[in-house]
Amino acid sequence: MKRKLFRIELKSNNGLAREMALLACLSNGSKYIPLKDIDAVAKTELVRYPNLYDGISINPIGDNCLTIDKGTENLLVLTEVEIFELDAPEITPQEAKDLLDELNPVLNRQGGIANPENKENLN
Repeated sequence: MKRKLFRIELKSNNGLAREMALLACLSNGSKYIPLKDIDAVAKTELVRYPNLYDGISINPIGDNCLTIDKGTENLLVLTEVEIFELDAPEITPQEAKDLLDELNPVLNRQGGIANPENKENLN
């Protein structure tokens, strides 16, 4: 299964940049918000509060990146990335011990990493 997340690079505590970073964080943790929607929200804020955000520009880069800048200073970079989620098999503690012992003959000769008598092997 694949899904989209944002890579967030917040480089300033500017109000607009911080708010858009929070929106991207919320998207990563719950229902996905498309980058174009975050772009629209940011541009709406610029129009709504022009004096507050004087000198700030919002720059989409391709289909998967958005920057918020103030002059030559970069305030925020949002990059949309696609990740693949794999279903990891669940194994019992005994199966984990057996697998570790099988894969590592040195530990196996010492009684195995999961052997309760070999606590030093767990560090």
